[in-house]
Amino acid sequence: MSPVALWLDYEHDEHEPVRCLTVILRTAGCQWRKCRMCGYWHESSHDVTQADILSQLRYALTTASPKNEDFILKLYTSGSFLDEREVSGATRRHIAEMLRQRQDVKRLIIETRPEYVTADALADLAGIELEVAMGLETADDFIRLEYINKGFSFEDYKTAAGLITDCGATVRTYLLLKPPFVSERAAIEDVIKSAELVAPYSRTISMNLCNVQRHTELESLWRQGYYRPPWLWSAVEVLKTLKEKRRSMTVISDPVGAGHIRGPHNCGYCDNTLKEAIKRFNITQDTGILKGLNCDCVYRWQSILKYDEYLFGAAIMGVVPI
Repeated sequence: MSPVALWLDYEHDEHEPVRCLTVILRTAGCQWRKCRMCGYWHESSHDVTQADILSQLRYALTTASPKNEDFILKLYTSGSFLDEREVSGATRRHIAEMLRQRQDVKRLIIETRPEYVTADALADLAGIELEVAMGLETADDFIRLEYINKGFSFEDYKTAAGLITDCGATVRTYLLLKPPFVSERAAIEDVIKSAELVAPYSRTISMNLCNVQRHTELESLWRQGYYRPPWLWSAVEVLKTLKEKRRSMTVISDPVGAGHIRGPHNCGYCDNTLKEAIKRFNITQDTGILKGLNCDCVYRWQSILKYDEYLFGAAIMGVVPI
């Protein structure tokens, strides 16, 4: 059985780029399924067995592993890797043994909601350098609970992060640029503020650029003209600010859907240039790559930020388009 998706890329690691294999496993999927912008649960299946999960991983490692070099393995489920319903403890221990025997996996990165983080679940992956990613999205409880409908608090995240660290693993924190009901300028400010609050708990901050996925509440808002995905200029601004404030921290952003109307975009002419600059920054952590970028649409973006509250309020009232 093959996974939902897999691809080879690079990840910044200890001041140098390292090969990275990302594998999206098909599982029973996220139990929460209430986040307004998330449609990943549509890739799940209740028919997937634990044996199928192991088969997917074997397929990925056999067909896509880099040859003759160490690599980072990102093993995602579009849900929570530490959720017993998705990936059982026995399966996690089997996976850990598979990776220990290979000796070429430099680090394993998994994703989970904080409620599934326990010492026992983390012990299943003992003997592997482990990074646990959590989708906090924002340190603002009101935005996370009311606008995103994430279902857990900042305190829940901090408790889980502390346990992960105590068990010898590191934390990757996902922050979301421009959740629903948040204006462009407020979105920039929220990510920057949130990054400062999660920095003490995180080895890596990964900024996700919100995109409009099918069959979601966000798609309905977008179709009605109440939502526009973030500008790529906003992503560049946040990345420069975060990295210059936290030189020792890895700050990354995968510009999924960049340049498309459902994804983060500018005017259409400069989208690919900014997308490639962001991808190069991810690997090098050099903010110089993000400086000197230019396009006439930057002035429109700057105007939107200047008159943000008026424009956003007028758009919600149906007076002007977002």
